[in-house]
Amino acid sequence: MSESAGEARIFISTLRPGRRERRLALGVVVASVVFFGALAPLAKTQLAPVWAFVPIYQSALAVCDLLTAALFLGQYSILFSRPLLILAGGYLVSACMAIAHTLSFPGLFSPTGLLGAGPQTTAWLYMMWHAAFPLAVIIYARSRPIEESVRPAAPGRSGVLCVAAAVSSACAMTAVATVGHRWLPPLMQGSHEAGVIVWVVGAVWLINFLALAALIARRARTVLDLWLIVVLCAWVFDIALSAVLNHGRFDLGFYAGRIYGFIASSFVLVALTFDNIKLYARVVQALGRERAEHQLVQHGTTQLNEAKALLEQRVAARTAALAESNRDLLREVTERKRAEAALVRSQSELREVAAIGSSAREQEMRRISRELHDELAQTLAMLKIEADRLRESIAGSPSSESGERRLAAMRSLLDEAVASTRRIASDLRPLVLDDLGLGAAIQWLVQNFTERNDVECELTLDPPELELHEPYATATFRILQESLTNVARHAHASHVEVRLAREQDRVVLTVHDDGVGFDPTRPRKSGSFGLAGLRERAYLVDGELSIDSSPGRGATIEVHIPLQAAHEREMS
Repeated sequence: MSESAGEARIFISTLRPGRRERRLALGVVVASVVFFGALAPLAKTQLAPVWAFVPIYQSALAVCDLLTAALFLGQYSILFSRPLLILAGGYLVSACMAIAHTLSFPGLFSPTGLLGAGPQTTAWLYMMWHAAFPLAVIIYARSRPIEESVRPAAPGRSGVLCVAAAVSSACAMTAVATVGHRWLPPLMQGSHEAGVIVWVVGAVWLINFLALAALIARRARTVLDLWLIVVLCAWVFDIALSAVLNHGRFDLGFYAGRIYGFIASSFVLVALTFDNIKLYARVVQALGRERAEHQLVQHGTTQLNEAKALLEQRVAARTAALAESNRDLLREVTERKRAEAALVRSQSELREVAAIGSSAREQEMRRISRELHDELAQTLAMLKIEADRLRESIAGSPSSESGERRLAAMRSLLDEAVASTRRIASDLRPLVLDDLGLGAAIQWLVQNFTERNDVECELTLDPPELELHEPYATATFRILQESLTNVARHAHASHVEVRLAREQDRVVLTVHDDGVGFDPTRPRKSGSFGLAGLRERAYLVDGELSIDSSPGRGATIEVHIPLQAAHEREMS
């Protein structure tokens, strides 16, 4: 048995009865039998009605049952035993029914009783009352032993539910006996008993005998079980005198049965009270022992304080040495922090320089592309027109045939020069990006990639009118351009998917191909800067680039560009 279970055996609900407890309980039962035998023949003797007896008796009974229920709930908060909770509920139901019985008693507070009572209400409340408590005892007797109980997850909630269930049950029975009294069989005719009461009393009496038998048959009987057996014996005598052997209200059986009922409600309360007194005495003894031990602890504490003072001296010397070491370490940490701050500033400056350099390159490429497109291409076009005019002017001359051949060759060269100039200008800086925006430039880039490489390329823009300010539009265009260039050079793909979408506060560019793929973890080849260039362009706009690929299953490049960072840079 566990140590906690052994400590719990100080309560009467877990303590095994000894010879003294058995003799005392047997003596009480024998005395009850003797008095019952003396009173039974005189049960029908009519006595004077003492109306004050009913509220005094019922009030005392309710107080005793309420106190008993409270003590059981207190033990439940220590032992967490459901059987104790069941008994607490049974006693609480008994107290509530006693109060309802008093209020509905005819002629006490009103001619027919309070709570809307009828002529049968009080009798039926008595029967329900004396059946409910033994039912709770039967459930208790059929439960597992208290020392085998397991702590519930929420003991406080279980206690509240017990009280709520008990009060609800008492209210329900009271409602049946008051609101539904007209549909219940009559148990009383005025102040005398009716014939139907024999069957109802017999059923209630049987329930009490069953509860008594369940307690006697209970294994691992405790002192509490012993006193519950005494209580049920008294209840059996109470019902016998109050409802079986008597004739009506205010006869000897009426008074004697209720005295038995009051004594029955007091047995467990007295036992629990003495149990609490013994527990209090043990607490006082434990407190005395604790004080003695406290004095020993104080003496030991004095010795420890002396040792502590000596130790503190040694610790102070050691602390001084450590403090000096800490100062040296702090200086080193400070220097490292300065170096880290300088490194962060240097990285920030390098990023700014790289951004400025990239922007300068783009501007220079834009200028060169514009000049190639607007000046050189226009000049070549004018030469082409002049060559056409010259061919027309020499037509019909004797040497026109050889001249036309030369002019045709010159025109072919001019066409190639114009196409090359426009291609070079587009590669340097596509003018559609400056003139029509990012969406149109990306569509042009995808179409140009498809025509040049004969590879199907599917483009998705979400939303279709998506636009970005500089330098983010250029960075996005260049990242896509370099990604498609890598696909054309290395992927050997037959299908490419390009998606550019705006997702809340960022822009996501995804390029997926079904090519041969590669291992991103392998070191790059000497002179190969394709992926490094992609990362650098994403880095310049605070973007994040991820590559998902493996040999044989294509590659996916995804770039996230935060729009908030873009906006902040534009504002600065």
